[in-house]
Amino acid sequence: MKQQLPMLDATNDFEGSTDPDSDIGNILTEEEILLLKENLIVETAKSAFGLSRGGNKRKPSDEAWEWILSEDRELPFSFAACCREWNADPDKVLEGLRYYRRKLLS
Repeated sequence: MKQQLPMLDATNDFEGSTDPDSDIGNILTEEEILLLKENLIVETAKSAFGLSRGGNKRKPSDEAWEWILSEDRELPFSFAACCREWNADPDKVLEGLRYYRRKLLS
């Protein structure tokens, strides 16, 4: 039986890794990695706009925006890599997020 680790513990073990297939693939299935990347995008976008998991309002997260805007586009869990995993153009997704951020701040 495969040991289940909390998601953050699993991803912290591989911080700085550039080869997710050789490292994280030993702990999570391909499907779990895909879901992790999808949840990372969704939850980080919510945080960037100040929404919690329950839909409550909170202060928009600067840290979430830093991850979204990061130039480290080739890291396995970067914003760009997570978008590409779901066949979404990271630049177009970013453009949409910036549009809504401008509307929110105006």
